[in-house]
Amino acid sequence: DTVSTNTFLNDFMKKKQHESDTEISDVQVLFKYLNELDLTYAGEPPSDMEGSIDRARFESFLFGQKNEMWDPDRLRLNQASLDKPMSHYWVNTSHNTYLTGDQLKSESSVQMYMAAMQRGCKCLELDCWDGENDNSGVPVPVVYHGHTLTSKITFSSIIRCVKGYMDSDPNTYPMILSLENHCSHPFQEVMAKVLKETLGHLLYVPDKETLDKDLPSPEALRGKVVIKGKRPPEPDDAPDDEADSSDGEEEEKEVDGKKDDKKDKPKKVKVLPVLANLTLLNGTHYKSFEISKTIPPSSMHSIGESKITKILDKSSANVPLWREYNVNHLTRTYPAGVRVNSSNYNPTLAWSVGCQLVALNFQTNDSNMLMNDGRFKENGGCGYVLKPANVMGEEPGESLFKSGMKLKIRVIGGTGMPKPGGNTTGETIDPYVRVTVHDVLAEKNSKATEEDQDDWTSKEHHETPYINDNGFCPVWDEKSFKEFEVQAPNVAMVVFAVLDKDTGFDDRLAAAAVPVSCLRRGIRSLTLSDYHGKDWGPFDFVHLLVEIDF
Repeated sequence: DTVSTNTFLNDFMKKKQHESDTEISDVQVLFKYLNELDLTYAGEPPSDMEGSIDRARFESFLFGQKNEMWDPDRLRLNQASLDKPMSHYWVNTSHNTYLTGDQLKSESSVQMYMAAMQRGCKCLELDCWDGENDNSGVPVPVVYHGHTLTSKITFSSIIRCVKGYMDSDPNTYPMILSLENHCSHPFQEVMAKVLKETLGHLLYVPDKETLDKDLPSPEALRGKVVIKGKRPPEPDDAPDDEADSSDGEEEEKEVDGKKDDKKDKPKKVKVLPVLANLTLLNGTHYKSFEISKTIPPSSMHSIGESKITKILDKSSANVPLWREYNVNHLTRTYPAGVRVNSSNYNPTLAWSVGCQLVALNFQTNDSNMLMNDGRFKENGGCGYVLKPANVMGEEPGESLFKSGMKLKIRVIGGTGMPKPGGNTTGETIDPYVRVTVHDVLAEKNSKATEEDQDDWTSKEHHETPYINDNGFCPVWDEKSFKEFEVQAPNVAMVVFAVLDKDTGFDDRLAAAAVPVSCLRRGIRSLTLSDYHGKDWGPFDFVHLLVEIDF
């Protein structure tokens, strides 16, 4: 059985794959490439290498990289898109980067910083505290989760790790160090010295004029390390402006100007100028977006997970106001304190209001972290993804929800499904596929369940039947599409997960997440990995074949 170039072009590429721009010359180049593949299970290629392909080579194409579900233009690094202020981008961000496990008793490790950076993270968190003095009497700042039993690592070891990564990839886009600074003055002096002496020319030191202008672009800061922390207020600043050296990962005492019972007293300035002068991004407390829009672009907010919904619940006007604020300023969001097991929150809601630094626990490989990996696979995996125009509020009358869509998905088959944990031994698996669409709602859902995590996002599932004893090449071949109503395609994510049906707990085998806006129509292949992002070894040939339409 063979297929000719004309049949492949007209009946498959144009009608089925909806690739109307494909020309016969493109098919000829593709056929030559496929016929040159050394496929031991295929027959001899035709004498006319550009004229036809056999069934085996067609199957190779279907499951191959050239037929990926991802829009290839969205995967490529678009350097020209990185010349706008940093506030225009979603930035791959980690929470409490040093932790290997839970928030109360787990070990802290420098290796977690290298692992996060290699995974594409561009904003690392360091909770800095006073340590001991060394043998020479020099203060040694440490990093750990304060007031817990987590272990301590030195501040200097982390900075050396960051320096090593930057040296190995000198063209990387800016690395932001988010300093949660609880140190006394002597230890702050050492922090500043370590930053300057270890990083040298890699450290971006802003001048005073820069602080009142638009934020620099990722391209302008390429190869640089940027500090996020606190700067002392200027003499004419309001007394409740951020004077504390800590960036305050806590639920702030005021929301939209509503104060608590504590008296509004000036705080003693704790951050030293020698450290503050290295800081580009200055954390300030949130009161209302009307006030926040007036602060310099280099000043920003940190908002806890539970406070995100409180702000949105308080007034519907806060949704466009938050997006407007995030055009010129940064917002960092982080998991709620009750997540002591280091679980993650759904990042799509924060992305939808334009928050750039949506911090997740990288050590926890759940579906929310999987969505983060999928989001930042865009733009060459550089860690900076340009926010859509309707998230930026740039298109008059163009709401985030104006271009809703019906997404249709049909699972066909797969190849090379791994055993649980990537093991090479064990019983034959019984795989099934779970498809989940994570979306943001135009209006608060009064009937939200605990599974939805909050009132502003939705999660819709579809599962295939399981296939008995076949992980090598399972075929589901669903006869009809599952249809999903997607309200916010520019931020929605679709997660494909393969699980092993069992009498008790169904093991997770492999998965991948794709932004809905990056999908291609047609019968497409999707490369799966484990939940750590590993796609080699037992995951070398793990693919799903899925038909997509919208």
